[in-house]
Order: sequence, then C-alpha cells, then structure tokens
Amino acid sequence: SLSGGGCFSSRLVLFPSLPPGPVSFGFPLQPQAVAASPGATPVFRKFISVTCKGGKRQAATMSHAKQTRVLLLNDMEKLDKTLFRLEQGFELQFRLGPTLQGKHVTVSTNYPASGEVFDRHKFRSLSWHNPTGKEDDSDKYCRLDLQISGSYQYYFSHEGQKSGGGYIVVDPILRVGADNHESPLDCVTLQTFLTKCLGPFDGWEDRLRVAKESGYNMVHLTPIQKLGLSRSCYSLADQMEVNPDFSTPNKKCSWNEIGKLVEKMKNEWNMLCITDVVYNHTAANSEWITQHPECTYNLVNSPHLKPAWLLDRALCHLTYKVAGGKCSDKGVPPLIENEHHLNCIRKIMYEDVYPKIRLWEFFQVDVNKAVQQFKTLLTQVGGSKVKTDPSQHLAIIQDPQFKRFGCTVDMNIALNTFIPHSNGPAAIEECCNWFRKRIEELNGEQYRQTNYHQEQAVNCILATVNYERLASHGPKLGAITRKNPIVTRYFTYPFKELTLEEEEIMMHQPDKGSYFMAHNGWVMGDDPLRNFAEPGSNVYLRRELICWGDSVKLRYGNKPEDCPYLWAHMKKYTELTAKYFHGVRLDNCHSTPLHVAEEMLAAARSVRPNLYVIAELFTGSEYIDNVFVNRLGITSLIRGRLAVNCSTLLFEIVLEEN
Repeated sequence: SLSGGGCFSSRLVLFPSLPPGPVSFGFPLQPQAVAASPGATPVFRKFISVTCKGGKRQAATMSHAKQTRVLLLNDMEKLDKTLFRLEQGFELQFRLGPTLQGKHVTVSTNYPASGEVFDRHKFRSLSWHNPTGKEDDSDKYCRLDLQISGSYQYYFSHEGQKSGGGYIVVDPILRVGADNHESPLDCVTLQTFLTKCLGPFDGWEDRLRVAKESGYNMVHLTPIQKLGLSRSCYSLADQMEVNPDFSTPNKKCSWNEIGKLVEKMKNEWNMLCITDVVYNHTAANSEWITQHPECTYNLVNSPHLKPAWLLDRALCHLTYKVAGGKCSDKGVPPLIENEHHLNCIRKIMYEDVYPKIRLWEFFQVDVNKAVQQFKTLLTQVGGSKVKTDPSQHLAIIQDPQFKRFGCTVDMNIALNTFIPHSNGPAAIEECCNWFRKRIEELNGEQYRQTNYHQEQAVNCILATVNYERLASHGPKLGAITRKNPIVTRYFTYPFKELTLEEEEIMMHQPDKGSYFMAHNGWVMGDDPLRNFAEPGSNVYLRRELICWGDSVKLRYGNKPEDCPYLWAHMKKYTELTAKYFHGVRLDNCHSTPLHVAEEMLAAARSVRPNLYVIAELFTGSEYIDNVFVNRLGITSLIRGRLAVNCSTLLFEIVLEEN
C-alpha cells in the first residue's frame, strides 16, 4: 500500500514456507529445517524445547538458555537444498546416522575456530567427543558453538572421499535503543522509502518519523547513491557517491551525515535501517565502465554476442525507417494500432531484415576454403593423419571470434572419415566431393537452427510491441519514435550512427567493440542458477530478455582475478554500505551470480557481523530459494503483490501462501 503521496510504500517481509506465529504483523523466523524433496526428512532433534510468547523465545523446561540441536549425518546425503536455521548461542552437534556408524568419518566446516576470521574457502576438521568414553559410534559427536551469524558450509567424508554435506544459517541478533536491547527477528515490521522522493536530506528526519509513529521498527531506504539518466532507483551511476539531489546549496549530504541519522533512529527511535546493494548491473552512463569496459559483457570479451548485437542494430535501423514513415507502404505506419500492423512487421523481418544480416553465416563453415584445405592434406606426400576415435563424427567447430564463415571442422576426423580408394586425382576429387556434401549438410543444419532462433526473436519482438502499444493493460507508448523504438535496445551504442554495413565492421574492432555493452534484464521462466549472458545462452539472440535499457550487466567472471577492478569496486561499495546500515536488501538476487553475492556478503559481515539480509528472490521454486538462502545466509525473503488495494487483502493472501 502507498502512503505519503507515493513517496514510500509499506512492504511485508516474509520467509518462505514457515508457519505463522503469535505476532501481530510479520511471520516468525524460527530455527528449523525445510526438507528439499519429498523423500528427505532431515530435521534437528531438540534437546531443549522452545516456546514463543510475545515475540520472545524462552526456555520451556530448563533453567538456562543454552540449546542444542543434533544433525544426523547419513551416507551420500547432500543437503544443499535443505534449509537449517539456528540462533546464536545454540550448540550444533553432528552425530553419525546408521549408514555411517562403524566408518572412520571426518566432519569439516568453514565455520571459524574461536578467535579466527571467517574465510568461506577455509575448512577445518572437527574433533569427535565421546562423553561415555566407550567405543560407541552412536554416542560420539562433534560440535559447533554458534556465536557468529551468517552462512556456513559443512561436509563429511570417509576413506578420503566426500560423502555428503550441506549448509547451516545462523541468524543475526538485531539490537536497538541506548541500552542495546534485542529486537526479535520475528517481530520485524518494515517500511520502504523511495529516497529519490524524500527531497533534501535536511528534511528526512521528519519524513522518516512517520514510520516510527506508525509502529514500524525498521526502515528500508532504496539506494542512496547517484542515479543514472533514467532516474530509476536501482540504476546507479556511481556506487560510491551519495545522490547530489540530497544536498542543498548550503550543505552537502554525505555518507557520514546519513550514518548519523541511521544511528539516531537506532538509539532514540528503536528503529533499524537497511538499504539496497545492487550487484548485477550499473547505469549505462556510469563513467567508470567507460574506463573499465572489461567489467561489462561486450563484443570483445563476449564475442558470442555479436550476432545478437547485429540484430539489435538492424532493429534500430528499422525503428528509424518506421518512425520516418518509410515503411508505411509496407503496412507499418509509425502508430501501431492493430494486428495487421504486427503481421506486417513480421513480414518485414523475414523479407528485409533477416536476408540482409544473414545471421546464419556466423555459425557456418566456408565450404570452398574447407574443401581446399582438405584436398591439400589429402595430396600431401604420405597423406599423414592422426588417428581419431571412430565414434567421433564430423561437426562444426564454432569460431570463437564469431566472424562470418569463420567456423571450421576437425580435419583429422575428416581425413579418417573420407578416405580415397587410391592416390589418383579422380579418387581424390571424388573424396573431396563427398566432404563438400557433408559440409553443406552441416551448414544447412546451422541455417535451420538459426532460423529457429530468428522465429523466436520475431515472436518476442511482436509480443513486446503488442504489450507496449496495443494491450489494454500496457503502457500505450503510442507512435514509434527514436525515443520509443520498436523494442528496447539490448546493447549500448555510443558512436555516430552509420549504415548497418559500416556498423558491422565496427563490431570486430576492439577499440569500438568493447563499448558495445549488453544491457541487463530478466528472462521469464529461466533457470536462476544460469547466467543468461554467458556463452551457450541464446537469450540475446532470441530476444527473450525483458530488457532494462538504462542499465548494463556486469561481468565478474568466476573469481576476482577474472575482473580485478570490478570485484574491488563492488567490495568497497559493499563495505561502505555495511558500515552505515544495519542490513541490506539484495536487489535482483535471482540473477546475481551466487559466488559474487557470497563474496560480497562475507565482506559485509566482516564489517557488521550481525547483518540483516533480505532478498528480492523469485526463482519459482522453494528448493531453489533454499539454495540462495543457504549460500548467502539470507534472513528474510520479500513476497510482494501488485494487484492488492488494501493491507487486509494483502495479509489474507500472505496467510494463504504460508
């Protein structure tokens, strides 16, 4: 629900698949296990039961607050999709299940030893305790005294082989007030403020006080950084610079000033404050990416995107023609008003655009060149060749630079497949003809595959045009113009407009191609664990991306050494955020590479150990949600509803889903 003239909105922060508890607003985040599949029943055995009254946990039968949880280990049990949540102060015991008793088992974890700093890549072995002193595997255990919040991994092995493992998530402890008293996680009520609507910083305190007086105990501020040209809250031009709109001629707003207000809210209002971290993209006009284009997916470090880029440019040129009325004679006026106009766009794509850009040539072999090379090898003295696996068949090897007809085939396989019956010219010519025929067949397969991608691209283009210009529930953009093109561009183009043929030459020039950067977005129904911009994905070519044309997707690689500047830049941004805020909201978490988020949150927790983490996570699967929660140590997930006009209806829907 919106309040305050649309300047801020209230959000209910939830955790998936947890039962409602005795609190008036929100849902409890009790330590428990969530099974990853119908056949899996991994649960903790509670040695001390817990009750929840008035939002506070109390020991039910024991005089002390120490609680123990037992995790039974079973052979070949991999529980990365099973969620185990515990509180600080709990003791976790690992005990051997029936399938492991009698075996020499070692349990290892990256939970740090007392006095050590957490390193998620550093594992240590736990020692076994045998309280009875007997050689009894059913009695012995190894333990962890959980005092640090975050995500931790464990695995167990025997005979030198890993036999299973999983994750544990230790909840943070939130504290507020001058006396630093605990604020229970299951009583968090949070309100979101759109910071770009809050005005100059000197008026923030009065506006934020509305949330306090309304009964909220946590405030979520959308990013406070300098915004990109689109002014979207999540398209950041500079991750280190505070939005200059918050400053006045007499006083500049700084991180330090915002930090002072955050601490005042904590100490005097008993309210905590969190903000977003945006790892997946940056504003297309960010100055730092022009100095470090290697941080983006461009045509130099990601040449597999060249065919998609050429299609994108062809669509831009089509936009210019339609906007100028040059396609009206083909049934496509600037103002798209009906299905007939959509069908005419489809016709133009198949009759004009695709034949002109000939995308299939990027995936094909130069037949004459390949045949000549094959013939030369056949006629060499001795006809030497390397033996190959008979099960290997001739196949096209993709050109890594994606040039037209740049693909090749393995000539050793060809020489072992097409063998002349003699060394005479006629026999060699016949053999070359058979080789030519096979190459032409392979090229034909590539043509058909490319045509399949082109068909999907047209369908996606027309679906976008239909939604943006015809659908009753769409934005009704009106006539096609340069500002409102047929479809949103998928790539940046910072140079002077040329003919399509001249632009194609530029995409192979490193000093130009590095600045043709892929925009970010999301893919409906896609696998959230797959990076849609990496090689092997055809999302950009098939136009399946719901594109954010104001932001560029960031390319981290697999490790910091793959893109040192980007990792260092975003780590500094993360540490700065954790220094001044009590928690973070992971924006676009489902599209953020997991290994990147893991590294950044580890850096954040090194600054603020009890970091509260919520995530915008829409994977479509509770079990995939658990993968993200486990590896990132997420405290809460966001569940939102757009088609709800009152808080009562929202609460009813949330109850039904939980």
